Amino acid sequence: MTKWILSSLSVLLFVVILFINVGNNSEFNDEFNTNLSNVSNDEMEAVILENPDIHPMRMALANRYFDEVNYSEALPHYMYIAENSADSELKSFALAQIGWMVFESNNVEVATTYINESLKINSDSLVAKSYLGIIYIQDPETKADGIEILNSVIKSDKLSKDDKIFISEILENYEK
Repeated sequence: MTKWILSSLSVLLFVVILFINVGNNSEFNDEFNTNLSNVSNDEMEAVILENPDIHPMRMALANRYFDEVNYSEALPHYMYIAENSADSELKSFALAQIGWMVFESNNVEVATTYINESLKINSDSLVAKSYLGIIYIQDPETKADGIEILNSVIKSDKLSKDDKIFISEILENYEK
């Protein structure tokens, strides 16, 4: 066999193993928590380039970029999911993340449009509600709505302890 055939087989085997791993993890874990901690961003980008509809992996990569505040790398992945995923939770989450990135770019009107679209798809999205509440609470005209939204979010039993503390601190700062 030539080195090109061996190389191609290695890449194909990697993609198959990665795809099986993503599939197995998705069955047992939430799509947003697929364990890809041992896979580099470059490896994920390569797999996504060959298999653009591996949405859980694309979401994991977008979330990595988002957490690094590397929005220019995160945005195309969230946009792809928002435009192409049939999974309403993934689509809603992607739209909420896009909305937050737009908000960080100081475009509140467009940001709230994305976040409201996220909530139309999944009205129970704590992420979208939290983002909307945080945006609203900062504007004197919508502050009361923001407080109401964040108070409803904080009551959720699905919210982590750290998130409850974070939202409580926001409420304390703005309710004064």
